[in-house]
Amino acid sequence: MEGFSLEIIRLSFTLEAFEPIHLPSYKGSTFHGGFGHALNRISPTWFAYFYQPKSNDGNELPKPFVILPPLDEKQTYQAGDKFHVELVLFGRAARHTSIALAAIEFLGLEMGLGYSRGKYRIHHVSESSFSFNKANFSSQAIKLSFITRLRIKADNRLHTAAPSFERLVSRVFGRLKTLQQTCGNYQVIDEDGYRDALRAAERIITTASTLYWDDWDRYSGTQNEWMKFGGLLGNICYHGDLQAFIPALQLGEWAHIGGKTSFGLGKYSIEYEDAHECSQTGTSI
Repeated sequence: MEGFSLEIIRLSFTLEAFEPIHLPSYKGSTFHGGFGHALNRISPTWFAYFYQPKSNDGNELPKPFVILPPLDEKQTYQAGDKFHVELVLFGRAARHTSIALAAIEFLGLEMGLGYSRGKYRIHHVSESSFSFNKANFSSQAIKLSFITRLRIKADNRLHTAAPSFERLVSRVFGRLKTLQQTCGNYQVIDEDGYRDALRAAERIITTASTLYWDDWDRYSGTQNEWMKFGGLLGNICYHGDLQAFIPALQLGEWAHIGGKTSFGLGKYSIEYEDAHECSQTGTSI
């Protein structure tokens, strides 16, 4: 699609525990930390690229990956239990899936996961690449289902209410623009198109929402304190002339949006519906 280009690969893992693994109910932090430690053991150079990316002038860049942990709330996997993890890689990282796969394998077989350091093996892994679903570019109504917590800010404060389409799509564009800095020569969004799209976004209306705030506390070993990472979960429906936004929204479906994306937060799925169906899915606005 003109104006949007980004290399994205998704590795979908089915992992099998071969001894008990004890984890928190939301496992994104555990997998984020474990993947990083495993990478560092295998290759400090690749660890720095994945976890400490910097621009040529030394500024921090977004991490070129997203980990989507198992979304069940089980806190113990017994031997023989299978669970699913997705690893989404962007740009250069997408061209080096072997190092990411090696780190996931090393984490399971050599290091272990969770406070008990329970071991697992890779039962199955599949690879898929992003492509646009052009059949839905002309949709006039969409439902976004936030599967993991959405954390976006307005005026330096977390936004706890249902976001307008303009606010949400600006975060999608922002996420894609920052990934462009990490990924190098990919044209994610044209600047003129970006400004025009934001003006057009003001005309998109919210028709229904079931979004609610859900708290999540996690312990940061780096900062030696408990930290709050709550966010919005649920569904929200938008209606209007959406054609200019669908490509970016489809990219965002893989890239996640908002804060702590590398922990798996900000994951959403898109359903393409007519306006009547969408308005029946939640509280009308």
